[in-house]
Amino acid sequence: MTATDHPRYPFPCQDVPVDGRRPADPMGLSALYDGLAPVSRVRLPEGHEAFLVTGHAECRRVLREQDTFQRAGADAIPPYPHTPPTMLARDGREHRAHRDLIGNAFAPARIDRYRPTVERLTSRLLDALVQAGDPIEVNEQLAMPLTLGVIGSAMGLPDDDLPLFRTWGDMFLSTGADRAADNERAMLEMTAYMAGRLGGLMSDVDPGSEDVGLLSVIAANAVRRQTGLEEPALLAASVVIAGWETTAAAIAGFLFRLLTTREQGGDTLYRLLTAQPHRIPGAVEELLRTTPGTAFESAQPRRAVREVDLGGVRLRAGDLVIPAVDRANRDPDVFEDPEHIDFQRTPNHHLAFGGGPHVCLGAPLARLELTTALRELTRRFPDARLHHAPHDVDWNTATSIRHPVALWLDLAPQEPER
Repeated sequence: MTATDHPRYPFPCQDVPVDGRRPADPMGLSALYDGLAPVSRVRLPEGHEAFLVTGHAECRRVLREQDTFQRAGADAIPPYPHTPPTMLARDGREHRAHRDLIGNAFAPARIDRYRPTVERLTSRLLDALVQAGDPIEVNEQLAMPLTLGVIGSAMGLPDDDLPLFRTWGDMFLSTGADRAADNERAMLEMTAYMAGRLGGLMSDVDPGSEDVGLLSVIAANAVRRQTGLEEPALLAASVVIAGWETTAAAIAGFLFRLLTTREQGGDTLYRLLTAQPHRIPGAVEELLRTTPGTAFESAQPRRAVREVDLGGVRLRAGDLVIPAVDRANRDPDVFEDPEHIDFQRTPNHHLAFGGGPHVCLGAPLARLELTTALRELTRRFPDARLHHAPHDVDWNTATSIRHPVALWLDLAPQEPER
């Protein structure tokens, strides 16, 4: 097989119309994955050859074995965005030192400190939805203000400054051959903003204080490690970007999935959760497994730095490797009946948050936000339903994050027909 015969990747998202027709399941994966070996050659948009890793075990290896599969040298290869100098593009000791500036602030054992903020903001936003009346739009009226508000509060940022991060976030996550300059500019502007806020903290921080925002934690760790201003400012900017947009997209995507997927009895999965709220933590994990988070359906690419056998395929030093985590999350060797959404699935070793050294830093906070949002929505609005037909929902193509452009819901019970 010649290079031109290799499948072209990324495969078309199922939420994008083809020849004017929309796929039946916008959250499904392309049939082009079917029949692929766990490690297969593909061709990227500008002709780069890569190895697409769709097997669960093989994906875990790529994500975990940082000494063999490195991010350095694999960044900004189209269609993937330009991520330097964030920790997304770093490896080894440099990556660990940068990430350690946040310490264990997001460790599962410490995440309860953010619970009051998440619950208070969720409640306030849901109260506002009642006042606004039907229909409501999930992104603008709930998901984005919730997740951005939570991370902004955790960082100790002024509410008036949070809209800046929406602009920077869209610039940083925009994709395309001509978007690298916007990606870089967004990070530079965010880093400059954070440097301005951190400068005073690093000269006047109390390293022993426990009741401080994340900016103060980062500042204290930077002072303790005798780090200059640039590194903590860069980390702080990265944390805000990573801490809200993907979780906001997941809230909208989860709701679309819950309101459009029916059990055998005919009820939607949303109605199932209203009747069985104790299933919500398991539902979050299963929705994470089955809801694609990016247009690429993969983690950021890596490059092999030595010869290695992966899934029976011999890779050479320099080969580009793409961990297709969304497909790996449906590996039938790991997940029985992988296309079925089972809120009681256990174990559920999905890779939605990645794995290894680059595992998502804010995963515990994201789980808290997603669980709280679903619990309160299903409790307060058991009759919620889509305002439009599912096939009329448009999906984001402006950035790499996969979510409905607008998701309109009716929250009040339907009036009976007369």
